[in-house]
Amino acid sequence: MGDSAQFTDVLYASLQLFVLELPASGDTGPYPVPLEIARFAAPGVTFYALVEALRLLFAAEAQRLRARRARGHVVICGDGPMATSLSRQLRATGHRVVQIAESRVESSGRRAPLQVLGDARNPDVLRAAGVAHASALYACTEDSATNTAIALAAGRRDRGERPLAVYAQVQDPELCLALQARHLGTSEPPAIRLDFFNIDDLAARHLLAKEPIIPPLDRPPRFLVVGATTFGRAIMVEIARQWRVLAPAGMWRVEVAVVDDAATSVIDELTFRYPFLSKACELTPYDENLLAMLAEKTAPEAPDRVFICYEDEQLALKTALIADRLWQGGRGSVIVRQDQLATLQTAFDGARDERIFDEVSGTLRLFGVVDAACAPGLIRDDLGERLARVIHESYLVARQRRGEGPDEAPSIVSWGRLPDRLKQENRAQAADIGRKLRAIGCVLAPRVAAGGEHTLTSPELTLLASMEHERWLAARLRDGWQFAEERDDARMLHPAIRGWADLPDNIRAVNADAIRELPSMLADSGFRIVRMRKGS
Repeated sequence: MGDSAQFTDVLYASLQLFVLELPASGDTGPYPVPLEIARFAAPGVTFYALVEALRLLFAAEAQRLRARRARGHVVICGDGPMATSLSRQLRATGHRVVQIAESRVESSGRRAPLQVLGDARNPDVLRAAGVAHASALYACTEDSATNTAIALAAGRRDRGERPLAVYAQVQDPELCLALQARHLGTSEPPAIRLDFFNIDDLAARHLLAKEPIIPPLDRPPRFLVVGATTFGRAIMVEIARQWRVLAPAGMWRVEVAVVDDAATSVIDELTFRYPFLSKACELTPYDENLLAMLAEKTAPEAPDRVFICYEDEQLALKTALIADRLWQGGRGSVIVRQDQLATLQTAFDGARDERIFDEVSGTLRLFGVVDAACAPGLIRDDLGERLARVIHESYLVARQRRGEGPDEAPSIVSWGRLPDRLKQENRAQAADIGRKLRAIGCVLAPRVAAGGEHTLTSPELTLLASMEHERWLAARLRDGWQFAEERDDARMLHPAIRGWADLPDNIRAVNADAIRELPSMLADSGFRIVRMRKGS
């Protein structure tokens, strides 16, 4: 380049070499102003893009490093509505979140989750998310098989300083039940605390817990379930569970009308799967569409609460808006299952400047199943925890039947008042179900179709009761308990600290009662005991 070259030419040539790696051209100008701007803009934009790429790369690596070094955090796998809502709710309650997704998830704010890009089934990606030191992992992609594979990969992780709880979302409720049965039936303690959950089942439990049944004084409660979908079925089961606890002995059954093209067959399936359903509810099927049913003279009386459960959100909303005969139950009595359209609720009952629809006196309520199911405490209340509560409730009934009260044992109290140590004993008993069943050649199966349910024989009851005592005894001895004729929990003394053969009959009876109630406890959760073929 000659001495007459302008300063701008020298600068431009330098940019070419540094950014574009191109030799300077022999044309030294002068150039028109637009071209002068353009020739500097081109390498300038390239340089900016390079700097931005490096910034993003270093930011991603910094996030991966922070995620790998995290302790006691929660790992969420997925980038769909479930993962997004769960991440938001966990962060709102003060949890540190690391999210694994295939692509970057938009998030901002001080509590924005750390992100790791990749396939959560890959052990290297899980390590990058610091799963070895996490407290919990939620696998909630849109694919159930992927979530199950993530749970398997998490179980193979390097052991950290804390146990890992893994919760895997499963779309199909029957598959969810089958996977729970297989996990509950394991004869060895698993490496992780694992549970499978279904969104509609969680949402139904959330709804009935927040808005429990209020019994009328002079008649049974009346409910109408429109659409026997997964959510509709879960609603029926939760109504029965709650009413079974609320209703005094000899009180009427709650009335539940079910409107669906397959209502009769659905009721038959559900009452087989959950035997308590027909004991708590009077179920009436209407195998037709809602408007046809409402036009008939045999239509049920006005319900106290209506659940419109169609998976098609627009159909559910349309049904709620045109079936005016359902609007007689009072405020919030017509509950419409929604997901993406749940945000429309403010259009009915929001502030004055947000409301654009008549609220029908507050009758309609759009219920967002995803947000409801994402309550972290609800997901953590897994199958093992629920079985532990049922085991304790059965124990209470048996002891109270003998006329015993809290004075005889500190364990004769409600679950909420039970000391943590005794709660843990019930959890350990639930986790030991698979080992006991294996000892008598049996396994768990979901109650999804008619089949050969095994009835425990008297020798089997005795064997399983002795196994339960020996398990309990080993745990107490590890904790330092000793034998004494009189029980003293403060000094860790107990009259049952001895072998099964040396136990008095009244203590043996406690273990026998627990085993005798096992089939019904499992049936309440949708399982049954089946005998395997000899030698299998």
